Amino acid sequence: MKKVEEVMAVLALAILSLQAGAGVEIDSSVNYFQDGEYVSLEGYESDDVRVSYQSFSGGVGSGWTVRDGESFGLTNGYANAGNMSMGVSAQSISTPNNRHLSDASISTSVSNRLTISPGTSGLAEGDTTTLAIHLRLDGSLHGEATSYHGKGWSHAEMRAGLSVHDYAIQIDTGEGFWSPSQASFGASCELEAYDVYQPVWGYNYAANWEESWSIESNITPYDSDQHSWSATELGESFHYEASDHFDTGELTLLVEAIVGHTLDFDADLYVYVDANNDAISWADFDNTFAFSVAPAALGVALAWEVVPEPATMLLLGVGGLLIRRKR
Repeated sequence: MKKVEEVMAVLALAILSLQAGAGVEIDSSVNYFQDGEYVSLEGYESDDVRVSYQSFSGGVGSGWTVRDGESFGLTNGYANAGNMSMGVSAQSISTPNNRHLSDASISTSVSNRLTISPGTSGLAEGDTTTLAIHLRLDGSLHGEATSYHGKGWSHAEMRAGLSVHDYAIQIDTGEGFWSPSQASFGASCELEAYDVYQPVWGYNYAANWEESWSIESNITPYDSDQHSWSATELGESFHYEASDHFDTGELTLLVEAIVGHTLDFDADLYVYVDANNDAISWADFDNTFAFSVAPAALGVALAWEVVPEPATMLLLGVGGLLIRRKR
C-alpha cells in the first residue's frame, strides 16, 4: 500500500502545469518488477523552448529479456514551446505470473506568451480584435488481457488541456481578484481490458472505452463531444485485445482580444498505463497535440515571448497548424 501511495504521489506531481512563460517540462514515472524486486524510476526534463525524454526500464531498447513473473515499462515524450506542440507515449507489459502492478506515466506541459500589436491594421491599443486558435489532438489507446480462468488487467488513459488568459483582466470577487479564461480546451479518454469471472457473469472477458472533449472561449460557445462503448467475450480464446483511436479533428476557437494586451497560453498532455498478471497496455499520443494562432484582421501583429527557430516563427505568423503525422 505504501508503494502505491508513493506512485500516486509521483503521478499527482507529474500532471502539474508550468506557470506561464516558463517554457516546457516533462515528468515521467515507470514502475516494474524485475529479479524479485519492485523497481521505480523517475525522470524529469525542462527547458525554455523545447525538450525531449525517453526511458527504458527493460525489454525494448535495453537488451533485457522479460522473464515470466516479471514486467517492464517505458515512456517517451517531447514538448516545444516555440510551436506549441507536444507528444507522449507509454507502455507497460506484465507476464502471466507477475503479481505486482506495473505502470508507466509521462506528462508534458508547454507555456508561451504573445502580445497583440496594432501593426499595420489601423487599430489602436485598447481596441478589440479577433484571434483564431486552431488545434487538434489524436492518438490511440490499447489493452490486452487474458480471459477467465486466467488473470489479467490492463488500463490506459489520456488527459489534455489548453487555457488562454489575459491577466490584465481582473475581476473582483469580493475575496480577491480572479482572471477568467479567454479560451479553453479539455480532452480525455480511457480504456480498460480485463478478465471476468465467467461462472457468475456468463462471459470471461470485458473491455470498456470512454472519451470526451470540449472547447469554449469568450466568443466561441461551449461545444463538446462524448463517446463510449463496451464489449464482452465468451469463447475459447485465452487472450483478447482492445483498442481505439481518439481524434478531435481540427477545432477552431475564436477569441476576442484587446490590442496591446498579452495572452498567456498553457497546455498539458498526460498518459498513464498499467498492467497486472498476463496483460499489456500502451498509449500512443506521441506527436499529435499542436495548435496555432492567427489574427482575423489583416495587419495585426503577434509577438511571441518564447522565440522559436525562424522556420517555426514563419509557421506561427501565417497561422499554419503544425501537426506531424506518422500515419
